[in-house]
Amino acid sequence: MASMLAGCGGAEPGVYAVPLAEALQRLKKADVDGFRSARQCGILIHFAADSPKDDAITWRVSSSGREVLRFTVRLTAEGEGTRAQIEVPAEAKGGEMYDGSQFYPRPAVHQPLRPAVQELIDAAMEKRPYDVMRIPDGQRSSANDGPCKVQRAGLESGSARFGIDDKPGYDSRRSQQLREAENTRANQEGYDRSYGQPMDDTQGNW
Repeated sequence: MASMLAGCGGAEPGVYAVPLAEALQRLKKADVDGFRSARQCGILIHFAADSPKDDAITWRVSSSGREVLRFTVRLTAEGEGTRAQIEVPAEAKGGEMYDGSQFYPRPAVHQPLRPAVQELIDAAMEKRPYDVMRIPDGQRSSANDGPCKVQRAGLESGSARFGIDDKPGYDSRRSQQLREAENTRANQEGYDRSYGQPMDDTQGNW
C-alpha cells in the first residue's frame, strides 16, 4: 500500500509517496461526489473535470448553467514521489475565491475551499472515500459561512430551496412568486386601454 509522505513525521504536507503517473491516475478518480455531498451549500451544483493537461486537473463547478467556481490541482515529480499544489482563481475584491474571507449571497460550497480540496487530494492518493472529518476543526467553516448553513438547512429540512438567481433575501419559491407578480404588473401597465373601445371617426366615414 502506498503511504503518504505527508503522513510521516517531519514530512512536508502535499507530497506523496506515489510516482507522478500513478498519482495522476488516482487524482482522476478522486471522490468528487463525496466532496460535493459534504461541502455543498444547498444550491444545485455540478462538477466537471477538464481532461488532464500538463499533469494538472481543473474542476469547474456550475449552477444553473453558469460557472460559479473552479480550482486546479497541479502535480509535479518530487524525487520518487509527487507534490500536489492547489490553484484557485483570485477574487476581484482581493484574496481568492472561497478563501474564507469572501461573502457570497448564494454560495456554492463551504469556505474555506483549500482545506477541503486538500482532503480531496489526500483521499485520492490513499484511494479512499472523501472524509470531511479529516479536515481540521478550525478549517471546516468560516465566519462567512452563514448563508451556506441557511441554504443547506433549508434543503435538508425540505422547508426551502435556493438558487443563484434568487432575489436577495428570498428563497427560490418566493423569488419566483415575486417575479410573476412583477411580470403581471408590467403587463398591466403596458396594456393598451384603448383596445376594444370605439375609435373616433376623424374622417367622417361613420
